Amino acid sequence: MRKRLLTLIGCALVMGVALSGCGKTAGSIAGNEDRTKEAPNEAGENGVRAGVSDENGAGSAKDGEDAKEGGTKEGDSKKPSQDTAGSVFNPPGNAPEASDKEASDTGNGGKNAPAGQAASGTTVTQKGPFGAISLTVPAGWKVELCPMDSDSLLMGDYGICFAPEDADFGFVEVAYRQSFGVCGTGLEEEEVTVAGHPAWKGTYDGHEYWDFICWKEPVKGVVAMTGSVEEWWEGKEEAVMEILDTLAFDPDMREGAAYIYRNESENDRIGLYLSLEGISSTGAMLCYNQYDKDALTGQLQDGDDFAIEVKKDGKWEEAPIVVEGDYGFHDIAYTIPADDTTRRELNWEWLYGELAPGEYRIRKKVMDFRGTGDYDQYEIYAYFILN
Repeated sequence: MRKRLLTLIGCALVMGVALSGCGKTAGSIAGNEDRTKEAPNEAGENGVRAGVSDENGAGSAKDGEDAKEGGTKEGDSKKPSQDTAGSVFNPPGNAPEASDKEASDTGNGGKNAPAGQAASGTTVTQKGPFGAISLTVPAGWKVELCPMDSDSLLMGDYGICFAPEDADFGFVEVAYRQSFGVCGTGLEEEEVTVAGHPAWKGTYDGHEYWDFICWKEPVKGVVAMTGSVEEWWEGKEEAVMEILDTLAFDPDMREGAAYIYRNESENDRIGLYLSLEGISSTGAMLCYNQYDKDALTGQLQDGDDFAIEVKKDGKWEEAPIVVEGDYGFHDIAYTIPADDTTRRELNWEWLYGELAPGEYRIRKKVMDFRGTGDYDQYEIYAYFILN
């Protein structure tokens, strides 16, 4: 798996993709001109950047040319440890089972489930901000449910991993990704039908196992990937495909929150983009990603002040403030180091209360500070959804 990930990372670098993400190692797969209209998985109106989306579908200003050619941007690649790929899995009998409603809605008879598909085993469901993923896993296979921010996934936002019970290492990941693209170097692709829906199946370097299956509509956004399956793949591929044929995705069964990349999240004049981690209804972790020190004329700084806006009827307006009377922010400046990711915890409950489900953005002011009275000020946004 490590060798394969390095191959994919190298392919992405050849395409000119820069490292990004909220303090994570990026090892993404850049866009392939032949498949750009099929490969990107957009969340709503969004395009892609660092595994998250951009309204124009062309990625960021910094890497926009690559994104226009390839149609995709990089994502966070997570190298699996042996524990992740093996022993942490739960046997299906011990895995959290879907409720009766979830089983009927997202199992073999559920939304987007293949008609007439029959399978025996345990149906498991992982919900997330963009919908619920379900699989039926038979006896003899172990499974792990991976919510948002899970460290177990290779590249997905959230999903399900499964492997043979006797496998010491390796797994198949079925996950939702806000964006997914592929590099054409050494890649063979074919159109297939899996779980009753059209998809692309891709294999690198002619090895015996496939690397990914990327579904099209109406399951667009769901991707299956293999990770270190070489030791057990022979004789198991048919069983893997039978499990994948039970896939169901319900876009209406949503829970949790997600960061959404937009062009306004990045400013290439100061080499900075703003992302979020650990989003809840009362706060999030701000991640200032400074990727180009040569863009700076001074020192990047920000303060305590911020504003949250909510999208209503297609327009942005400030979220209702719960504080009665006057309020203010500390007059303080924090340094944002160059060529680094800086995290700051933001709690907005004191000002906006607990946010209701919806689409939001945080507005922050950032200064390129050269001296007293000598600075440039910019506004940068971090977008997110709450379910």
